[in-house]
Amino acid sequence: MKTLNTLYQRGVACTRLFTPEKKMPVYLLQFVTNRCNAACDHCFYWRELNEKVKNELQLPEYEKIARSLGPMLQVTLTGGSPELRTDLPEITEIYSSICKPANITFCMLGHSTNRIVQHMEKILRKMPNQRFTVAISLDGIGEEHDKLRRLDGCFDRVLETFAHLGKMKKHHKNLRLAVGTVVQGLNYQTVADTALWARTHLPIDLLKPILVRGNPLNAESKKDICVETYIDVIDRDRQWMNGSRGGLQTPMDYIIATKENIQRDLISQIAMTKMARHTCAGGRETAVIYPDGNVAGCELRDDVLGNVRDVAYDFKKIWLGAAGDAFRATTGKAEACQGCYHHCFLSPTVFRTPALWPKVMQSAISVYRNNKRQKWQPEAVTA
Repeated sequence: MKTLNTLYQRGVACTRLFTPEKKMPVYLLQFVTNRCNAACDHCFYWRELNEKVKNELQLPEYEKIARSLGPMLQVTLTGGSPELRTDLPEITEIYSSICKPANITFCMLGHSTNRIVQHMEKILRKMPNQRFTVAISLDGIGEEHDKLRRLDGCFDRVLETFAHLGKMKKHHKNLRLAVGTVVQGLNYQTVADTALWARTHLPIDLLKPILVRGNPLNAESKKDICVETYIDVIDRDRQWMNGSRGGLQTPMDYIIATKENIQRDLISQIAMTKMARHTCAGGRETAVIYPDGNVAGCELRDDVLGNVRDVAYDFKKIWLGAAGDAFRATTGKAEACQGCYHHCFLSPTVFRTPALWPKVMQSAISVYRNNKRQKWQPEAVTA
């Protein structure tokens, strides 16, 4: 019965994804805290870090929010550093049990190794049927990473964290590991090599190149050269994303690889032309909730649509109300929208835009054929 209920809820979420009119979101970016040990040069959230910590949402509030949201396809728990919340496993269980997402992603700094290991052991033990992705940041090798994150010893901690999670992944088939690498003006000369190093030295399933966005702490981190560098990074990584290196095991792995190929090309096109040709998912399929309960349609815009505490945690009143309508009316028109390539707001676009469906099909076939071929040639997947 639990499996049938999960499939039904995910079916509801998929229906939402392809519904053109006003609807509840299927992709949630949940900032669980703005606490962070680092002060990254590329961070667009730096003004809010370590502020008003006592105002964070608590577990009973998360349960009310989750029930109001209903079925989801993707929930991303981010911050700050989400591992700094001692109740992260409990927050995760709330979203898993109520919203039944196809995947839950943790965007982590990777510095608090013991805390992360303890969290993931508890999460995987209590939720064996939920797919999880732990994405850890890596922007350079050795001291370069520490310098960019302004946190001594961070690189060594990241390696230690991956060592533990890699062992954990062997016993938990529902765990995937990823590296998030920000392509920015302070690492553009080395980031392609960093990305390749991560692919060949870390037990990761996915590399997530992120083109620097917003108004970063260090303005030097946002340079025009970053676009060319991003294209170089994704070109080097194409052999993994098109299935030529194998390693895809489940339908969700295939879906993510298919989406990632198209999304990367969209990001490149938008960054080069400064123009997005497809309707953004912000305020539509993708929602943002900040640690204090504020709701937004986008991370990069200052618009706050409301606070869940002010509407008795009835998310619908904010999202489908006047503030949500006003936000959607300006999507693609506001200054912050011009040339925006934020990947979290492109993911739903890939699947619900008819003009992209031929590319989706082409990418899916290519990934499937290449990955299937590797099953007969295992020696080809060695680094």
